[in-house]
Amino acid sequence: MNLWIVAYDIKETKVRSRVSSILKDYGQRVQYSVFECWLTSRQLRDLRVRIKEEIEPDDQVRWYSLCSWCASRITWQGIGKLTEDTKYSMI
Repeated sequence: MNLWIVAYDIKETKVRSRVSSILKDYGQRVQYSVFECWLTSRQLRDLRVRIKEEIEPDDQVRWYSLCSWCASRITWQGIGKLTEDTKYSMI
């Protein structure tokens, strides 16, 4: 499971709302058009297919993969909180 940062620039409001709704099923919104998603390989494939079905040719969705070490070093300024994978625990 990896942390993926998904950012989008979508012009059409309806398309943007549908993409946002899909992303909420997979992760947490950290900024208006940015989500942090802890995904397995299968979840990533499914999510990419779902997003591809919604967006238009002039829309943009960017996918940034973070390794566990990189994810543990995320910092921010201002309001915010650490995004965690709540479905799995390491013991």
